[in-house]
Amino acid sequence: MQPTPPHLPPSSSFMFPSKLLPTTRVGAYCALVGLSTATIYGVLKAHTFWKEVQRTREHAHDTIRKQEEELGLLRRTIRQKEVEIEQRKAKEQAHAEDVDEHRRRMANLEKDLEGVKHQNQALHERNKSLALRNQELEGGLRRTKAEHQQTAELLAVRTTELKGAQAFLTKADQLSGADVIKLVEDLNGEIMQTAATLAEELPLELKKVDVDGKEQVSDDAVEAYARTEEVIGPRLTELLRVTEHNEDPIMIQIALQAGLSAYIHWTVSSWCFESPEDEHMLSEIYARVREAEEQAVSGRWRQLTRTHLQRMLNEELDLVFDVADALSNIFVAAGHKDSRLTIRDRIADGFSDQIGVVLKKAKRLNKHMGEGITSCDLEALYIAPDVTFNPVTMEDAIDSPTNHKPTNGLEPIICTTDLGLVRAEKVSGSRGEWNESILLRPKVILYSGIASVTNGSTE
Repeated sequence: MQPTPPHLPPSSSFMFPSKLLPTTRVGAYCALVGLSTATIYGVLKAHTFWKEVQRTREHAHDTIRKQEEELGLLRRTIRQKEVEIEQRKAKEQAHAEDVDEHRRRMANLEKDLEGVKHQNQALHERNKSLALRNQELEGGLRRTKAEHQQTAELLAVRTTELKGAQAFLTKADQLSGADVIKLVEDLNGEIMQTAATLAEELPLELKKVDVDGKEQVSDDAVEAYARTEEVIGPRLTELLRVTEHNEDPIMIQIALQAGLSAYIHWTVSSWCFESPEDEHMLSEIYARVREAEEQAVSGRWRQLTRTHLQRMLNEELDLVFDVADALSNIFVAAGHKDSRLTIRDRIADGFSDQIGVVLKKAKRLNKHMGEGITSCDLEALYIAPDVTFNPVTMEDAIDSPTNHKPTNGLEPIICTTDLGLVRAEKVSGSRGEWNESILLRPKVILYSGIASVTNGSTE
């Protein structure tokens, strides 16, 4: 039965668009085709599923049938075996006891086997536990060895540091103050003996004067005056120039002794026997170290620095030639007729052994005071010319008579002939505070002493 179409208004009042009619029919056809296709697909799937179910049921029936057949076969076999057993019962009766015995033995063996299995399992577990424990112990041993190695290395480092610190903090001296005083006195004796020998072996003639009564002065002598003033001071240089030495060379000896004392003071105090600039720089550094550090540290610094600086010298410095050059200026300033170079060569060739002994003892004293003493600072004491005489720190070498001394008691020295010795030790915990004491007073020459020796000829 066809559905009744809806009531439409007359064509005169409503017209359905003609363009939409074909499209609506196609859509309806497509929907019908899709629905038919889906229905057919569903039927096919249901048919396929039903066939699967049937095949599964058939397979299950076959399996059950086979199992029933196998079960029947087994039952028949069992019945046959039961028959055979019944037949053999009579025969086996005789062996029943043996069988029972074997069974008992087998049971015992099974129990033993079970016990062995349990024991083996326990041993296996124990072995695993021991293996794990062994691994842990090996790991601990490796860590302990590593820690021990680190501890040993740290101990070596700390031992080295402590040795270095102990070396810096030790106060053990190689010599006592009395030993050093004896060395200084021995050195002063060598200086005096060398000066006396030179004054006797290189005599001076009467000075030459021109027609006006003035002394003839060469350019060589002018240079010698200047160099001599730098070493022994202008006053003693002037006394050398105006004094006649041909009869009594005492002034020459005093000047030579003063010149040697000045040069030997530098040798004893030197860091490395190099240029004045290097010496000044090292002295400034040491002054800062002394001011900032404790005595043990600064003393050890001085000891190490001097030791290694002097080891750096490629060869032993020959200072004899320098000493001969300085002494030759004194002879020319005193009026010797030969040139400075000639006198220098004569001194270097003829008196090198004596001068070498003086220098050797000076270097030995340098080493002892610079490297052998760390608990304090021992320094050779040399008084520069024209410093006011102080009997507390100086000794009058000639013991000048009172009548030649100034009334106010303030008399400048002319030169130093014998080195002294001063001891300085820093006050612990302070900065720049020192305890100083004179162990040996340097011997100096006063103008009043010169006047008494020369019987006033220098006045």
